[in-house]
Amino acid sequence: MKNILATIFCFIFSFSFSQKRKAPPPSGISYHNINKDFKPATFNNRIKNFPFNKTSKIKFLSYNLDFKKEPIYTPPPPNDSIAIRNYENRKFPVKLSDILSDKSLEGAQQQKNLNLLEIEELSNIILNECAKYTTGLININGCYFPRNAILFYDENDKIFAYFEICFECGGFKSDPKKLFEHDFICEDVYNKLEKFFNKTGIKTQYIETINETK
Repeated sequence: MKNILATIFCFIFSFSFSQKRKAPPPSGISYHNINKDFKPATFNNRIKNFPFNKTSKIKFLSYNLDFKKEPIYTPPPPNDSIAIRNYENRKFPVKLSDILSDKSLEGAQQQKNLNLLEIEELSNIILNECAKYTTGLININGCYFPRNAILFYDENDKIFAYFEICFECGGFKSDPKKLFEHDFICEDVYNKLEKFFNKTGIKTQYIETINETK
């Protein structure tokens, strides 16, 4: 059975996306690191790669936006009733595994189904961005505290793969482990992906107003 995305897009965008201009190197990337023979894959070729070749729907998520960082809870003094009550009522960060255990994804704070144009842009970032460099380095900062994920659904509306990412530290987890053809081995892919999340309306950083309005 032909992939749903391929069937629709091959007709609509076969001409529009058949040619790509080479973008200038991002700031902080030297010209000698760029692969001079690099040719960006067209969308029609990109969706032949897993997980896009199996995907009928892609969803963006955000969660833990109300935690500035992962909290460390200290047990209260035994005679402090207020501290004990606050400790018992403390809120914990949500885990992606807990969100995925509910079909409605109730634990997520934001959900966004990507349209076809957004899927085209996402696949371009994931499969073309790092591929243009001969070498790559990633600076990982701080502790892994993810707030975002990309979910991939099959034609039966079942999640068959996910990509969880912490934009603050530059770390990620995926299932399956080798989810994409290219590893995220270049710094600028994180910046572009985060900007794309924000462009679709999905937040990626701690939102202080969430706590202020409670």
